[in-house]
Amino acid sequence: MRSALLARADPPAWQPEDRPELEPHQIPPAAPWDLWLLEAGRGAGKTEACSRYFAAYMRAHPGHRGRIIAPTFGDAVEACIEGPSGLLSVDPEIRWLASAPGGAKVVWPNGSEAIVLGTYTPRDVDRLRAGGNRHIDWWEEMAANPQLKAAWDQASMGLRLGAHPHSIASTTPRSTKAYREVRQLPGVVFSHATIDDNPHLSDEWKAKQKARYHGTRLGRQELGGQLIEAVDGALWTLETFEQHRVSEHPDLVRIVVAIDPAVTSGEEADDTGIVCAGLGIDGHGYVLIDRTCHLAPDQWAKRAITTFHDFAADRVVAEVNNGGELVAAVLKTQDERLPFKALRASRGKQTRAEPVAALYEQGRVHHVGTFTELEDECSTWVPGEDSPDRMDALVWAITDLMLEHGQGRLLVPSGDLPLPSGHTPRLGGW
Repeated sequence: MRSALLARADPPAWQPEDRPELEPHQIPPAAPWDLWLLEAGRGAGKTEACSRYFAAYMRAHPGHRGRIIAPTFGDAVEACIEGPSGLLSVDPEIRWLASAPGGAKVVWPNGSEAIVLGTYTPRDVDRLRAGGNRHIDWWEEMAANPQLKAAWDQASMGLRLGAHPHSIASTTPRSTKAYREVRQLPGVVFSHATIDDNPHLSDEWKAKQKARYHGTRLGRQELGGQLIEAVDGALWTLETFEQHRVSEHPDLVRIVVAIDPAVTSGEEADDTGIVCAGLGIDGHGYVLIDRTCHLAPDQWAKRAITTFHDFAADRVVAEVNNGGELVAAVLKTQDERLPFKALRASRGKQTRAEPVAALYEQGRVHHVGTFTELEDECSTWVPGEDSPDRMDALVWAITDLMLEHGQGRLLVPSGDLPLPSGHTPRLGGW
């Protein structure tokens, strides 16, 4: 028996045997609409819903042209094409052409096709202009798209083929200005789901996620699929990150990898925060990457050391209040020549975080790209709560680069920095 969605689009009768029906939240509201926005928590089945709708639509409309748009090209391939809920899993007859004239695309037997795009930088957004006109767009993790406003505007101009061109979007909501503007447009219809709405998820996995994020705003967003507006008392806002975000950085005079270590392993242990940041020749801080992980000590040490070498950093810094000598020992075991500095927290987390947040407000710290999980943790944390591991690593990195320890005073003035004697800056923009 076909699901309501598949019957509506009238594709061929085959379906994967283990998932013959869609859940209620995976079926779009009745037409007409311009954008079906499926806001849901992690694991709720939002990607599968859009994957099945998109495949059904293409099957029912020979020769139609679509787009799959994600924060990065890799995201699009992993989630929408090759992932367990991607198009290859729901329509075994499609062809995935990772390299094709005009760009990577998915092709159906009836001649319908969809190009696959990531819009991580302004340059990537320009590809929407060159991609030609389309009948349908699928936005994967729309709220996490770092170029959403520009990408949406550019895509809208080319979404003009057929009697009713339209879009679908699967996303965990984030309270960014661009996302709020899109969801307020006329013609938008919503579906909502939490991790409890997917009966195929492991009960054990759901229980672990709930235990970990119980009572937190981040849990309401990531598991409950709720749009969390600006949090009263939070030191950071998503708007601050957006306002000062950059796609490239200037020459860097120092780079550090900061670790907020988990000293125990196992599923119930904390994450190990690993953030790499640099100090620009302009005196500003630039966050380069977030490689936070949930690994045993020897594994997170290897990840941190790899990050150190990947970015040609000057040293690794780590908070050692809990781990003591273990942190240095586990790092030195894998690289005995690693430049390492132990940091001891003599002040509360709020006192350490406030001057770093102030630098963000002043526009003196920038994210080179988008770090969704890090930004969500910062913007939903209120002093007095247990601080998340990514945020702690970020605070240590910026403190070491830009602030005197224990004083909260700037180490560097505004304007260009004189280079230390014999020091060669890192070239800007990876």
